[in-house]
Amino acid sequence: MVVSLREASLRRQVAHLMQERRQLRSSLEARGATIDEQARQGAGLAAERADLIARIEALETQLAAVYASRSWRSTALARKLVNVGRGLTGPAAGLPDVALRLPARGISAPSLPLPALASEATADRIAAPAARSTRRRLLIAADMPPLFDQQSGALRLKTLIDMLGRDGWSMVFASLMPLDGLPGVLATAAGRERYETALREAGVDDIRYGLRDIDAFLENQGAGLDAAFLSFPIVADPLLPLVRARCPSTRIIFDMVDFHALRTLREARLRGDAALIAEAERQQAIELACVRASDVTVAITRDEKAALLDLVPEAVVEVVPNVFDVPRRKPPGIAGRRDLFFVGGFWHKPNKDAVLWFVERILPLIHAAAPEVIFRIAGSNMDDEVLALGAQPGVEVLGFVEDLQPEFDRHRVCVAPLRYGAGMKGKVGQSMMLGLPVVATSIGAEGMDLVSGEHILVADDEQGFAEETLRLLRDDELWTRLAGLGALHIQQTLSIEAVSDQLRLLFRA
Repeated sequence: MVVSLREASLRRQVAHLMQERRQLRSSLEARGATIDEQARQGAGLAAERADLIARIEALETQLAAVYASRSWRSTALARKLVNVGRGLTGPAAGLPDVALRLPARGISAPSLPLPALASEATADRIAAPAARSTRRRLLIAADMPPLFDQQSGALRLKTLIDMLGRDGWSMVFASLMPLDGLPGVLATAAGRERYETALREAGVDDIRYGLRDIDAFLENQGAGLDAAFLSFPIVADPLLPLVRARCPSTRIIFDMVDFHALRTLREARLRGDAALIAEAERQQAIELACVRASDVTVAITRDEKAALLDLVPEAVVEVVPNVFDVPRRKPPGIAGRRDLFFVGGFWHKPNKDAVLWFVERILPLIHAAAPEVIFRIAGSNMDDEVLALGAQPGVEVLGFVEDLQPEFDRHRVCVAPLRYGAGMKGKVGQSMMLGLPVVATSIGAEGMDLVSGEHILVADDEQGFAEETLRLLRDDELWTRLAGLGALHIQQTLSIEAVSDQLRLLFRA
C-alpha cells in the first residue's frame, strides 16, 4: 500500500510540474510583451523549463527505482484484491464466499498492470484535459451498487448521489465487485435493474463493474474527473493508487462511512476474541493509510472525526452524516399502534447479534409483563438462524419488505438493541423521522446528539431495555412527546435541507 501510494504521489508531482510549465507559457503569450522583453523573459523561461525537466528526470529515476524494488513487486494489485476479501466489513459483511471468489476469477496483477510513466505529451494531457463540458465530473465508487432499500449505508450513499445530481454533477458509478461476483439480488440482470435505474435517474451516466473495467475508464476518461468519492476502506484501499496514477489532479475524497476498526474492536471486546482484536488493528492500519493518502476524509459523526484527528492530526476531515429525505406527510398518531419492530440488513453482523440478544434475553422480560406483545423483524438477507426466530412465541419474521412505511405506521415501538457497531444507525434515524419512537442501546443511539427521555429512550442492560420498552408501550404522553421531538430533531439535523450545505462544502472546487 505504502509503495503504491508513493508511486502515485510521484506521478502527481510530475503532472503538477507539467501544469506549472504550461501556465508559464500561457502567461508569456498573454502579456503581449515587446520583442526585447520577450527575449529576456524567454531566457528566464528556458532556465525554468530546464529546471522543470531536470526535476522531472529526477522523479522518473525515483519511479524506476520503485518499479524495480522487491517491495513493489511483492505489493502488486493482487494483494489489494486479497485485502478486499479479508477486509469485507462494510454492507457486504457476511459474504466471505463472494470476497474470496474475486481473485479466483482470473483477476491478478498481470491483468491490471499499473500504467507506465506518461510521456511528456501524455502528462500534459493528464494535467490539462482537453476542452470538455462545463459540468463537473465525479467518480463515485463503492463495493456494489447501493441497495438503498436494504442497507443503511447504501441509503445514505444513494441519497448523497441524488443530492449531487441535483447540484449538477455528471457522475460515473464504479462497483468494486465485478458483474460475475455480485451477491444476492444484484447477481442477475433483472435484480440489478431497480438499482441501476435509480442511479441513472439520479444523474449517473456510466456504471462500471470490477477493477479491470474501472481501470479502463480511468485510463481513457479519467483526465476529465474533477473528484473521486471512494466509499468504504475496502474500496479506497485498491482504488486510491489507481486514481492517483491515472488522474493525478483529481481531488480524492475518502468516505469512511463509519470507523470499521472501532466496530470490530467493540465486537472483539464483547466476545473476548483476541483474533478479532488483531483484525481491528489490521483494519485500522488500512483506514489510516487511506486517510493519509486522500485529499479529504469524510467521517459520519463529529465524535468519529475527533477520534480520527487524534490518530492523524494532519488529515483534512469533514462530517457528512446520514441524511434523510423527510416526507411531507404527517405521520399517524398513537391510535391503533401496537407491538415492537426491528429493521436492518442482515449482511451487517451487528443486526443479527441484536435480534438474537433481544429475542433470547430481553423479550421474555417484556412478555412477563405484556404477553400479548409481538416482536416483528424486517430485513434483507436473513440467514437460517434469524429466520428460525419466527418459531419463537410472540416473534414474527417478515423478511425483506420493499415498502417499510406501513410497518413504521402500525407499530408502537422500534427497538435498536445493538451491542456493537459504529457511526450512525440508519434504522434509528429513519424510525424517528417517520414518527415511531425508539428504544436503543447507547451504541444504537450514538452520533446523532440524541437525549434520552427527550428524543429517544436509551438502556444498555437487559432489564433496563425491557423496562424502557414497556414504558413506551404503556405511556401515551411519553410516546407522543418522543414521536414529535424525535421527528423534529431529525428534520433539523439530518434532513436533505440540513445536510446540503455540508455536502456542497465537501465538494467545493
